[in-house]
Amino acid sequence: MTRTHFANVAFFWGWWTFFEAVWIALLWRTRTRVLGGGVYRVPGLRRIRRTACERRVEALLAELEGRGVPAQDGPDKGELVDRWHRIVAGRCVSALLQVVPVLLAVLPFWWLASLHRTTVTPFWMCAAIAGFGAVSVTLMVADVRAVAVSDAAGVVTVEAVGFLELLLMPSRRRSQDSALDVHGRQFGRLCNALRGQARHSTRTMPPATRERVRANTERLVAALADTNQRYLLGEGADRDSALRDLSRLVASTLRHSCRARSRRDSLVVVDARLLADVPESGAADAVAEPLGSRLLAGAGRLAVAVGLLAGAFLFPGGGVVPDLLAAAGVAGLAVICPPVRDLLHRGRELLVGTSPTVVEGEAGEEEPNRPAPSSSTPCPHCSDRSGVTAGSRTVG
Repeated sequence: MTRTHFANVAFFWGWWTFFEAVWIALLWRTRTRVLGGGVYRVPGLRRIRRTACERRVEALLAELEGRGVPAQDGPDKGELVDRWHRIVAGRCVSALLQVVPVLLAVLPFWWLASLHRTTVTPFWMCAAIAGFGAVSVTLMVADVRAVAVSDAAGVVTVEAVGFLELLLMPSRRRSQDSALDVHGRQFGRLCNALRGQARHSTRTMPPATRERVRANTERLVAALADTNQRYLLGEGADRDSALRDLSRLVASTLRHSCRARSRRDSLVVVDARLLADVPESGAADAVAEPLGSRLLAGAGRLAVAVGLLAGAFLFPGGGVVPDLLAAAGVAGLAVICPPVRDLLHRGRELLVGTSPTVVEGEAGEEEPNRPAPSSSTPCPHCSDRSGVTAGSRTVG
């Protein structure tokens, strides 16, 4: 591949990646990245693999009914099919669109390299192609994180369906790992999805509401953990009873999470009567955001910053736009990189000409000049006055 061909490929890849990074960043910032939101507006895509999704939902509901789970505790068939199929179709279309930059970079490279087998491909070109692929994969990870932040209930729906299928229909398990390991991983993902739903769905709500939803979620997670332990350690009738209780809890959670965002009119995560015997969770039960989620968030911010910097270098003609993109990219790096943030902070101090030590010194010098608060008890005539007017004198 010649330098001209590689420059053309890098140009198209850079522009596609730049717009993709900006798109993901905007949807992440506004919490509007919902899978299938735009896909379902295309009539033809609504029927792709929908029949298979309906069959899986019917089989799952039949297993729940066979285990003794009441219909009022389970999800509605129509709502679950629409919600689940929308998420699956949206993820497939999103993956295809995100693979395009990698294909633009890899396929011409592979094709031209196969035509000119006598030439030696430079190492820097191979490293650049590898970098393109790494950035594209990072953007895919960032998009997954944006979806988890924007549509946390949809993540709960997917994880709850996967756990119920693994629990009630173990014959569909395709993993080569042990059944206990697969069960533990899926159960952990479900609990993390529930905590993420409580954290992200109440982001703009009052603290009291956030605490109430968090406490209910922790009670639900505690009930799921206790029932899951009874299921794994029980035998005979006790194991069947634990399986029924566990299926009922997850089915009720799925019933509330599979509703469309436009139809969600409450923050209920599970029916309250199912948690009647579960004790209230204390302040020690608060769980921080998982490490994997924090790493995904950092990777998403890094991908956005790299996309902005790449757009600044690939923008033709120069001018104001590359400078703005470069400034936005450096600011994005400063958000996730403390050394860059400290360096920018020191540069601002040098440009402005102020130092925090000087300000602190001035504040320290002014401190002794302030009048000391009086410790004596005020007189009875002044006790009913406020702190602002306590020292004022009556005029007249």
